[in-house]
Amino acid sequence: MPFALVVGSAGGIGRETAVLLRDRGFAVAAIDREAFSIPGIETTVLDITCRDNVQQFVQDLTIPVDVLVMSAAVHNTHPAEYLTDSIVDEVLNVNLSSHIKLVRDVLPHMSNGGFILGVSSIAACVGVPMSSLYSASKAGIEGFYESLRTELAYRRIRVSVIHPGNVNTGFNETGNTYKPVGNPVVDKHYADVVNGIDSTLGISPKHVAEVALRVLSRKKPRFCYVVGMNARKANWARKILGRDLAIKLMGKFFGF
Repeated sequence: MPFALVVGSAGGIGRETAVLLRDRGFAVAAIDREAFSIPGIETTVLDITCRDNVQQFVQDLTIPVDVLVMSAAVHNTHPAEYLTDSIVDEVLNVNLSSHIKLVRDVLPHMSNGGFILGVSSIAACVGVPMSSLYSASKAGIEGFYESLRTELAYRRIRVSVIHPGNVNTGFNETGNTYKPVGNPVVDKHYADVVNGIDSTLGISPKHVAEVALRVLSRKKPRFCYVVGMNARKANWARKILGRDLAIKLMGKFFGF
Protein backbone atom coordinates (compact mmCIF):
# COMPACT_ATOMS: atom_id res chain seq x y z
CA MET A 1 0.00 0.00 0.00
CA PRO A 2 1.52 3.38 -0.98
CA PHE A 3 2.11 5.85 1.83
CA ALA A 4 1.24 9.56 1.70
CA LEU A 5 2.15 12.29 4.18
CA VAL A 6 -0.12 15.35 4.03
CA VAL A 7 1.10 18.43 5.89
CA GLY A 8 -1.52 20.99 6.86
CA SER A 9 -4.61 18.82 6.78
CA ALA A 10 -6.96 19.92 9.56
CA GLY A 11 -9.14 21.61 6.94
CA GLY A 12 -9.36 23.05 3.46
CA ILE A 13 -7.27 21.74 0.57
CA GLY A 14 -5.05 19.58 2.77
CA ARG A 15 -7.95 17.77 4.42
CA GLU A 16 -9.75 17.15 1.13
CA THR A 17 -6.53 15.85 -0.43
CA ALA A 18 -5.92 13.49 2.48
CA VAL A 19 -9.45 12.09 2.16
CA LEU A 20 -9.11 11.54 -1.59
CA LEU A 21 -5.76 9.82 -1.13
CA ARG A 22 -7.34 7.54 1.49
CA ASP A 23 -10.16 6.72 -0.90
CA ARG A 24 -7.59 6.00 -3.63
CA GLY A 25 -6.04 3.27 -1.46
CA PHE A 26 -3.17 5.15 0.19
CA ALA A 27 -2.13 4.78 3.78
CA VAL A 28 -2.26 8.41 4.87
CA ALA A 29 -0.57 10.23 7.72
CA ALA A 30 -1.95 13.73 8.20
CA ILE A 31 -0.41 16.45 10.33
CA ASP A 32 -1.47 19.92 11.42
CA ARG A 33 -0.76 22.24 14.31
CA GLU A 34 -4.41 21.99 15.40
CA ALA A 35 -6.05 18.90 16.88
CA PHE A 36 -8.25 17.18 14.28
CA SER A 37 -9.48 13.79 13.17
CA ILE A 38 -10.28 12.17 9.82
CA PRO A 39 -11.85 8.68 9.70
CA GLY A 40 -9.42 6.07 8.44
CA ILE A 41 -6.41 8.39 8.61
CA GLU A 42 -3.64 8.60 11.19
CA THR A 43 -3.55 12.20 12.42
CA THR A 44 -0.82 13.94 14.39
CA VAL A 45 -0.72 17.38 15.97
CA LEU A 46 2.55 18.91 14.85
CA ASP A 47 3.63 22.52 14.46
CA ILE A 48 6.13 22.53 11.59
CA THR A 49 7.97 25.47 13.15
CA CYS A 50 8.94 23.31 16.16
CA ARG A 51 12.16 21.82 14.85
CA ASP A 52 12.74 19.23 17.58
CA ASN A 53 9.22 17.85 17.19
CA VAL A 54 9.48 17.75 13.40
CA GLN A 55 12.80 15.91 13.51
CA GLN A 56 11.41 13.39 15.98
CA PHE A 57 8.33 12.84 13.82
CA VAL A 58 10.47 12.22 10.75
CA GLN A 59 12.81 9.89 12.63
CA ASP A 60 9.79 7.85 13.72
CA LEU A 61 8.66 7.19 10.14
CA THR A 62 8.81 3.44 9.65
CA ILE A 63 7.98 3.16 5.95
CA PRO A 64 9.11 5.14 2.89
CA VAL A 65 7.06 8.18 1.92
CA ASP A 66 5.68 7.77 -1.61
CA VAL A 67 3.77 11.06 -1.71
CA LEU A 68 4.42 14.25 0.24
CA VAL A 69 1.77 16.97 0.01
CA MET A 70 2.70 20.32 1.55
CA SER A 71 -0.43 22.36 2.21
CA ALA A 72 0.46 24.07 5.49
CA ALA A 73 0.52 27.87 5.35
CA VAL A 74 -0.62 31.01 7.11
CA HIS A 75 -2.26 33.95 5.36
CA ASN A 76 -1.46 37.61 5.84
CA THR A 77 -2.91 40.84 4.51
CA HIS A 78 -1.05 43.84 5.86
CA PRO A 79 0.42 47.02 4.29
CA ALA A 80 4.15 46.52 3.83
CA GLU A 81 5.06 49.88 5.37
CA TYR A 82 3.37 48.87 8.63
CA LEU A 83 4.57 45.27 8.92
CA THR A 84 6.13 44.39 12.24
CA ASP A 85 9.17 42.17 12.62
CA SER A 86 7.07 39.55 14.38
CA ILE A 87 4.61 39.29 11.48
CA VAL A 88 7.45 39.01 8.97
CA ASP A 89 9.15 36.32 11.01
CA GLU A 90 5.97 34.28 11.57
CA VAL A 91 4.77 34.22 7.97
CA LEU A 92 8.17 33.50 6.45
CA ASN A 93 8.88 30.86 9.09
CA VAL A 94 5.68 28.89 8.44
CA ASN A 95 5.34 29.43 4.70
CA LEU A 96 8.97 29.30 3.66
CA SER A 97 11.72 28.42 6.15
CA SER A 98 9.99 25.64 8.09
CA HIS A 99 8.35 24.37 4.89
CA ILE A 100 11.76 23.97 3.25
CA LYS A 101 13.28 22.37 6.34
CA LEU A 102 10.50 19.80 6.60
CA VAL A 103 10.83 18.82 2.94
CA ARG A 104 14.59 18.50 3.41
CA ASP A 105 14.08 16.31 6.49
CA VAL A 106 11.64 14.01 4.68
CA LEU A 107 13.78 13.59 1.55
CA PRO A 108 15.95 10.77 2.96
CA HIS A 109 12.70 8.90 3.69
CA MET A 110 11.19 9.46 0.22
CA SER A 111 10.81 6.55 -2.17
CA ASN A 112 12.70 6.81 -5.41
CA GLY A 113 10.02 7.56 -7.98
CA GLY A 114 7.89 9.32 -5.37
CA PHE A 115 6.09 12.65 -5.62
CA ILE A 116 6.34 15.98 -3.78
CA LEU A 117 3.40 18.33 -4.34
CA GLY A 118 3.32 21.85 -2.96
CA VAL A 119 0.24 24.04 -2.63
CA SER A 120 1.17 27.48 -3.93
CA SER A 121 -1.07 30.45 -4.76
CA ILE A 122 -2.09 33.02 -7.33
CA ALA A 123 -0.05 35.37 -5.13
CA ALA A 124 3.14 33.71 -6.42
CA CYS A 125 2.27 34.65 -10.01
CA VAL A 126 1.40 38.33 -9.54
CA GLY A 127 1.99 40.08 -6.22
CA VAL A 128 -1.26 40.90 -4.46
CA PRO A 129 -1.25 44.44 -3.04
CA MET A 130 -1.43 44.57 0.75
CA SER A 131 -0.34 40.91 0.73
CA SER A 132 3.33 41.48 -0.06
CA LEU A 133 4.58 39.13 2.64
CA TYR A 134 2.26 36.28 1.68
CA SER A 135 3.10 36.81 -2.00
CA ALA A 136 6.83 36.76 -1.20
CA SER A 137 6.52 33.53 0.78
CA LYS A 138 4.65 31.73 -2.01
CA ALA A 139 6.98 33.01 -4.74
CA GLY A 140 9.91 31.84 -2.62
CA ILE A 141 8.50 28.35 -2.16
CA GLU A 142 7.90 28.03 -5.91
CA GLY A 143 11.54 28.93 -6.54
CA PHE A 144 12.57 26.22 -4.08
CA TYR A 145 10.41 23.62 -5.82
CA GLU A 146 11.67 24.63 -9.27
CA SER A 147 15.22 23.89 -8.12
CA LEU A 148 14.16 20.72 -6.32
CA ARG A 149 12.48 19.37 -9.45
CA THR A 150 15.82 19.33 -11.26
CA GLU A 151 17.92 18.24 -8.30
CA LEU A 152 15.80 15.16 -7.55
CA ALA A 153 15.44 13.94 -11.12
CA TYR A 154 18.23 11.41 -10.51
CA ARG A 155 15.95 9.71 -7.97
CA ARG A 156 12.96 9.99 -10.30
CA ILE A 157 11.13 12.01 -7.62
CA ARG A 158 8.54 14.18 -9.33
CA VAL A 159 8.05 17.71 -8.01
CA SER A 160 5.08 19.93 -8.89
CA VAL A 161 3.01 22.75 -7.45
CA ILE A 162 -0.67 23.53 -7.74
CA HIS A 163 -1.48 27.17 -8.11
CA PRO A 164 -5.03 27.87 -6.89
CA GLY A 165 -6.78 31.21 -6.92
CA ASN A 166 -9.46 32.09 -4.40
CA VAL A 167 -10.65 28.99 -2.50
CA ASN A 168 -13.71 28.81 -0.26
CA THR A 169 -11.99 27.77 2.96
CA GLY A 170 -12.05 30.91 5.12
CA PHE A 171 -8.25 31.09 4.73
CA ASN A 172 -8.34 34.60 3.25
CA GLU A 173 -10.12 35.88 6.32
CA THR A 174 -7.23 34.87 8.59
CA GLY A 175 -4.09 36.91 9.18
CA ASN A 176 -5.68 40.25 8.30
CA THR A 177 -3.78 41.91 11.11
CA TYR A 178 -3.63 45.57 10.14
CA LYS A 179 -5.35 48.15 12.33
CA PRO A 180 -5.93 51.58 10.71
CA VAL A 181 -3.33 54.13 11.79
CA GLY A 182 -4.88 57.21 10.23
CA ASN A 183 -3.35 57.02 6.75
CA PRO A 184 -6.52 57.43 4.67
CA VAL A 185 -5.04 56.11 1.41
CA VAL A 186 -3.59 52.96 2.98
CA ASP A 187 -6.65 52.39 5.14
CA LYS A 188 -9.00 52.53 2.14
CA HIS A 189 -6.86 50.30 -0.07
CA TYR A 190 -6.48 47.77 2.73
CA ALA A 191 -10.24 47.58 3.21
CA ASP A 192 -10.73 47.19 -0.56
CA VAL A 193 -8.25 44.30 -0.73
CA VAL A 194 -9.72 42.49 2.28
CA ASN A 195 -13.20 42.79 0.78
CA GLY A 196 -11.94 41.71 -2.64
CA ILE A 197 -10.42 38.42 -1.45
CA ASP A 198 -13.63 37.13 0.11
CA SER A 199 -13.22 33.34 0.41
CA THR A 200 -16.92 32.68 -0.11
CA LEU A 201 -16.47 33.75 -3.73
CA GLY A 202 -13.84 31.08 -4.32
CA ILE A 203 -13.83 27.56 -5.72
CA SER A 204 -14.32 24.56 -3.44
CA PRO A 205 -11.28 22.99 -1.75
CA LYS A 206 -12.47 19.60 -2.99
CA HIS A 207 -12.08 20.82 -6.57
CA VAL A 208 -8.47 21.78 -5.86
CA ALA A 209 -7.87 18.42 -4.17
CA GLU A 210 -9.28 16.58 -7.20
CA VAL A 211 -6.78 18.41 -9.40
CA ALA A 212 -4.03 17.46 -6.95
CA LEU A 213 -4.99 13.78 -7.23
CA ARG A 214 -4.89 13.93 -11.02
CA VAL A 215 -1.44 15.53 -10.88
CA LEU A 216 -0.17 12.88 -8.46
CA SER A 217 -1.25 10.12 -10.85
CA ARG A 218 0.87 11.42 -13.74
CA LYS A 219 4.18 9.84 -14.62
CA LYS A 220 5.50 13.01 -16.28
CA PRO A 221 3.67 15.92 -14.69
CA ARG A 222 4.17 19.58 -15.54
CA PHE A 223 5.72 21.73 -12.86
CA CYS A 224 2.74 24.03 -12.26
CA TYR A 225 -1.00 23.43 -12.46
CA VAL A 226 -3.22 26.51 -12.26
CA VAL A 227 -6.63 25.98 -10.62
CA GLY A 228 -9.52 28.43 -10.71
CA MET A 229 -10.53 31.14 -13.16
CA ASN A 230 -8.99 34.09 -11.32
CA ALA A 231 -5.67 32.25 -11.07
CA ARG A 232 -5.83 31.44 -14.78
CA LYS A 233 -6.57 35.09 -15.61
CA ALA A 234 -3.56 36.24 -13.61
CA ASN A 235 -1.31 33.71 -15.35
CA TRP A 236 -2.64 34.62 -18.79
CA ALA A 237 -2.11 38.31 -18.07
CA ARG A 238 1.50 37.76 -17.07
CA LYS A 239 2.27 35.48 -20.04
CA ILE A 240 0.43 37.43 -22.73
CA LEU A 241 0.62 41.04 -21.56
CA GLY A 242 3.88 40.92 -19.63
CA ARG A 243 4.74 41.33 -16.00
CA ASP A 244 4.40 45.12 -15.71
CA LEU A 245 0.89 45.20 -17.15
CA ALA A 246 -0.16 42.17 -15.11
CA ILE A 247 0.88 44.03 -11.94
CA LYS A 248 -1.14 47.06 -13.01
CA LEU A 249 -4.19 44.92 -13.73
CA MET A 250 -3.92 43.25 -10.33
CA GLY A 251 -3.85 46.66 -8.70
CA LYS A 252 -6.79 47.88 -10.78
CA PHE A 253 -8.82 44.84 -9.76
CA PHE A 254 -8.50 45.94 -6.14
CA GLY A 255 -9.22 49.59 -6.86
CA PHE A 256 -5.71 51.03 -6.92
